[in-house]
Amino acid sequence: MTDLQNRILGIVGRKGSGKSTRAATLLKYAPRIVAWDPMQDFRALLPDGFEGFDVELEAYFEEASGLETFALDYTPGDDLDDEFENLCGLVYEYGHMLLVVEEAPLVCRANYLSPTFAKIVRTGRHRGIDLLWTAQRAGEVSRGLTSATDIFILYSQTEPRDLDAIAERCGREIADQVAGLDLHYSVTWDVIAREIIPNGTPRLLKREKGHA
Repeated sequence: MTDLQNRILGIVGRKGSGKSTRAATLLKYAPRIVAWDPMQDFRALLPDGFEGFDVELEAYFEEASGLETFALDYTPGDDLDDEFENLCGLVYEYGHMLLVVEEAPLVCRANYLSPTFAKIVRTGRHRGIDLLWTAQRAGEVSRGLTSATDIFILYSQTEPRDLDAIAERCGREIADQVAGLDLHYSVTWDVIAREIIPNGTPRLLKREKGHA
């Protein structure tokens, strides 16, 4: 990880568009994974599953911190906000992993990021934390999260509020392209480089340090 810089990547697409499949493809290139997975979209892909926060989960993180590879799928119970904050606390404490947040608006409302997750968004790079989040609608995602996102994979969006949210972060030209996409097609936009990335690019979560 010494020659690579951590990134925040967001995938936005309606149900059935293919965003979870695209996320699963990206996970193949991440050696250390913790997935917040309320819909259990990744349960079959990630070998280690937990439901609910307990001491066994804390013991898992402690043991995994010394491993080159691990893949944890976490399914929350009824208290989404508290469980999410607790999981983010462990991710931040141990660092050097990919945090996946499936359906981010469930825990990150339009004008709200929980304190520990906000710390991951703002300073997680210094802890070696990559972040991959998904959402069905761009307009429902916290602006604090979208403003820090480096790469967007955007499937079709048609609601004006969602297209305006995309235009605010990626530009009106990209929003217009997204509005014209068929359901299973996408545009991948690199915010820093201000360019479209070919959709076949397999490794998007890191870039070489010193490169735009």
